[in-house]
Amino acid sequence: MIIPLDISRRLYRLGFLIVILLIILDLLTHFYYPQTVAGEIFMATREQTPLTWLSALAFFLIGITCYSTYYRVKKKIWYFLAMLFFFFSMDDATYFHERISGWLVDESSLFSIFPSYTWVLLYFPLMLFGLGALLHILYKSPHISRKKLFAAFGLLTIAIIFDLVDGAVLKNDNLTFCLNTFCDNSVTHLIRLTEEVCEVFALGALGWLLVVDNYYRKD
Repeated sequence: MIIPLDISRRLYRLGFLIVILLIILDLLTHFYYPQTVAGEIFMATREQTPLTWLSALAFFLIGITCYSTYYRVKKKIWYFLAMLFFFFSMDDATYFHERISGWLVDESSLFSIFPSYTWVLLYFPLMLFGLGALLHILYKSPHISRKKLFAAFGLLTIAIIFDLVDGAVLKNDNLTFCLNTFCDNSVTHLIRLTEEVCEVFALGALGWLLVVDNYYRKD
């Protein structure tokens, strides 16, 4: 059960073009049509938007590729990675981690003292295992460009940093990006948009590299 390279290439190329289109639609709706139905649909910094759906789909495709590899080589690490990325896909699609972290903040003062988004604390062990395992596997693969691999992880790092900065500013009334309201709203939006775009591009790149590794893997 191997995903053909030509089909995967077309799929990821289409995903790239859709992300570019969604970036343009986001900027148009945010700066020109914010209080419209189009703004509610295409503003990428909201949750459960087309860009969020693409992120969930990218997680799902990574999970499918991991399960495909497990089906062939029967190593349990691939099964655990598949289940983990299927969970991340479900989480992105259903707003799950925001609901859980919000409930924990309401129920426990321990989590409320964290200066940024609480989901980072909850998901760090899972992310460390899943992404660390992928980095280790793909780094050893003779078929993978390490420059592309590090670029993908670099984009993920930028996404996480921007998310932490956004959460810190949101939770602290003394912090702001600009004194001017329009400037502050614009910078906040651009930071959130950059975080979302970096995440989906990084996941798409990791998914593609994993497809290439899976296609040529012999063990």
